[in-house]
Amino acid sequence: MTEKHPTRRFGWKALFLVLSIPAFILFSEIVLTIIPVNTFFENRFFIVNRALDYPEVFKKDRDLLWRFRPSQEITSRFFEGETIRINSFGLRGDEIPPRSDKCRIVALGNSCTFGWGMKEDQTYANRLEMLVNADSTLPEIEVINAGIPGYSSTQGSRFFYSDILKLHPDIVMLMFGWNDQWAASENISDRNQKMPAQFVIDLQNTFSRLKAYRLIRKIILWATEKPLEETLHKDGPIIYRAAVGEFYQNGKLICSTARKENVIPILLTSPIPALNTYYPPGMKSPMHDFHEKYNSQARLLANDLGVPLVDLARIFDGYDDLFDNAADDPIHFNAKGHRIAAEAIYKYLLTHPESLTSENSQ
Repeated sequence: MTEKHPTRRFGWKALFLVLSIPAFILFSEIVLTIIPVNTFFENRFFIVNRALDYPEVFKKDRDLLWRFRPSQEITSRFFEGETIRINSFGLRGDEIPPRSDKCRIVALGNSCTFGWGMKEDQTYANRLEMLVNADSTLPEIEVINAGIPGYSSTQGSRFFYSDILKLHPDIVMLMFGWNDQWAASENISDRNQKMPAQFVIDLQNTFSRLKAYRLIRKIILWATEKPLEETLHKDGPIIYRAAVGEFYQNGKLICSTARKENVIPILLTSPIPALNTYYPPGMKSPMHDFHEKYNSQARLLANDLGVPLVDLARIFDGYDDLFDNAADDPIHFNAKGHRIAAEAIYKYLLTHPESLTSENSQ
């Protein structure tokens, strides 16, 4: 009997191995679909977003750490049951049209700008567009919502340079601060976070939606990851995602780059529920004190560079109903808060209509 050629035997084994991988993946997905297994691992870092915690929403990015998966209408536990539209550019809302003679404004920020818990037309970006376009004394505008949940000013400055400039905006509005002030994952600031090689990120983004991959990942994280408070160096200073000085420099970089590109920067301070309005009398809050340091840097930056500032934090202090539950969520203002924010920016534009003259229209 003639023995099969060794090369041919190796070829069959290789073919079997190649075919067995997708077969195993398919089998695993079927089993994990039939047998409901919770593959979600609760993020022990609280505020710090890991892209692959919600792979249906985000994907990892080498420079930005994470970004939205584009071109989808998604209902996710991340959005607490809300259905969100993400366009092909990876931003919330309608598809972005080609440049026209309309003044194009980009609202750059975090989940407050994104509109956490808000319908699309309730966000201050959308409300601003409606307000201005309803005013026949002002030129028509379009406002693009470039708020990404969890973004710090470090991510915002990179995002502005890598993505937002491609949209050829005439005005960019900046509102950061909340995510900057949280303790950094593994005590490493956003600026110094190291991401894997691009091919590893591509593999992670490809397989992250598979239930088997997510189950294995959950098991590994459960066994190896410690809560944030255990990872901080208790004998040394806490490292923040972007320290106060970095926040200033990130804002300065965005503003300086914007001006070089004939884009008008407008700074927005980040509101927080007023202590004397939303909390018990006499309450002390280190969080409020620390947050004010970031807002003070935004005001300082506006003064140093001669950049327009809409001080939403101080405007919000005059109201007592812009946060629905200040004790549990002192970050995200409600629909009325978004309306007040839009009106404040609109009032600024009313007194500076020259800023609505499109410089980048084609």
